[in-house]
Amino acid sequence: MLTLSGPLTHREAPRVLREGEAQLGQAREAGNAALHIDCAGLSQVDSSALAVLLSWQRTAQDAGITLDIAGAPQALSNLATLYGLESLLAIAPASAAHHHARH
Repeated sequence: MLTLSGPLTHREAPRVLREGEAQLGQAREAGNAALHIDCAGLSQVDSSALAVLLSWQRTAQDAGITLDIAGAPQALSNLATLYGLESLLAIAPASAAHHHARH
């Protein structure tokens, strides 16, 4: 599992991108079929966050790994919708995760 927290903006994107690529490499070497990415801890996002997730998505597809992106804050979901990427990234919003937890 890869847990994202704090801001993910243009300033943090290069470091976070490298960390995620390393995690994907480890998952591939371990023969994992999926990698869970928990976005619930993100406090601030911009379009750089989408760029990072898209890059990870391409890397994962090339490695035959499924990305499970969950807990997206509303701002990230809104950006994905704005850019028409919600279905490509299959981002599960944090509100949906919390809604199901209450029932």
